Amino acid sequence: IIAAIDGRPVTGVDDLVRMLDAERIGRETLCTVVRRTGVSQVAVTPVARTS
Repeated sequence: IIAAIDGRPVTGVDDLVRMLDAERIGRETLCTVVRRTGVSQVAVTPVARTS
């Protein structure tokens, strides 16, 4: 589960889509994720989806 992006809480899918806007494409983004083993920080670089 993605709990936060760059420290900003993600409360649902709408938040996630709104936060992953064009400004973040190609820029490293820190995601806080919750897994069975606990909470961790993961650096990801979003890319634009090709059509």
